Amino acid sequence: MTPALATPADPLAISPADPQATRTRLIEEAMQLMAREGMNAVSLRRIVIAAGAQNPSALHYHFGGRDELIEAITNFLQQWLEPRACARLQALADQPGYTVRDVVEAAFGPVIAMLSEPALGRDAVNFIGRLGWDYGEKGQEISAALHRRTLELTLARLQTLMPAVGRETIQFRLLLTMNAVYYGISYRSYMRRSPFGAMELSMPGNEAREQEEFLDYLEAGLLK
Repeated sequence: MTPALATPADPLAISPADPQATRTRLIEEAMQLMAREGMNAVSLRRIVIAAGAQNPSALHYHFGGRDELIEAITNFLQQWLEPRACARLQALADQPGYTVRDVVEAAFGPVIAMLSEPALGRDAVNFIGRLGWDYGEKGQEISAALHRRTLELTLARLQTLMPAVGRETIQFRLLLTMNAVYYGISYRSYMRRSPFGAMELSMPGNEAREQEEFLDYLEAGLLK
């Protein structure tokens, strides 16, 4: 049943007793809906209703508009993702003999780990992926800000291991690798309906093997 919407004149509905809880619900519902249907496919009113807010102006009150909402969701995800990746990448500097595979796991392992987080899951990964390919130049700018620190550290670690490879070449490979991570995770279910038929890798119980195969692919793309 659709929640009744309060009139804009009701100040308590716009600024509830726990405004942070309302803000969090709006972020969570918007992330899920946009991840599954598209950044522009979901109306702001629908997000308000899904979040259970009592006033149609709740989203505008907390964020302003679609761009600001998407930036807020991205910031929420960045607070989870960036510290984990950067801590692992920084730790490699003190680890003698680290490899390209170690760098790949440090930089992109946290993205894969998102899948197991109840509050994030595949929706979080899909949302980040859609920033680059579904929200135009604005989405690409937001995505760049989200990944900048992590990829700069990743680049520094790879330059140490690959001194003969030009900086821009490594940067280009890293961007392709990042896209492969989000695209590969977002469309994992395609392996069940692939041109080769349902692949064994997509079946329950094969997650560890699939992850190793995926990391092999990412590593090879950076090396060659």
